[in-house]
Amino acid sequence: MRKIVTGTVDGRSRVIVDETIAQDSLFSMLWDTSPTQPLGAEPIPTENAKPAIAPGHSSWRVVALPPEPIMRVWLQQGIPGLDERGFHLTDTIDYVVVLDGSVVLALDDGEVELQPGDLVVQRQTNHAWFNRNDFTIRLLCLLVGV
Repeated sequence: MRKIVTGTVDGRSRVIVDETIAQDSLFSMLWDTSPTQPLGAEPIPTENAKPAIAPGHSSWRVVALPPEPIMRVWLQQGIPGLDERGFHLTDTIDYVVVLDGSVVLALDDGEVELQPGDLVVQRQTNHAWFNRNDFTIRLLCLLVGV
C-alpha cells in the first residue's frame, strides 16, 4: 500500500510524501488531524489497540487483523485496551471499510459477517473483530474523537 500526501510549497501544490506503508504490524498509522493541525501531521506510531483520540481529532489507519487463533494468543498475552475476548469501547466514531477477506463484527447483542467493500459506522459501542479466515485481513479505519 502506498501513501501520497499533498501540500503547498512556495504557493504551488505538490506531493510532499510518497512512501510505502509498512504492513508488518497490527496497526499501520496513516495520518492524524487535530483542531490545531487541521491539515494533519505524521502520526505517532503506536501498537495500542485502543486509541486515545481527543474530541475534534482524527486518526486514519489500516488494521491488519490476524486469523482468530493467532489473535487469541495475543489476547492471552494482553493487548492494552482490549479485554480477553478482544472487545473494546472507544470515545470515537469509526468509519471502517473491509479491504480484503471476510470479518465478523461482534457486538454485545449479536454478530454480523462483513465482506470486502462493506462499510461500518461504529458509534461508541462495545465491539470486537474476529477474522475466521486462515490469512490476515485488512480494515481501513478513520477514527474521529467525540
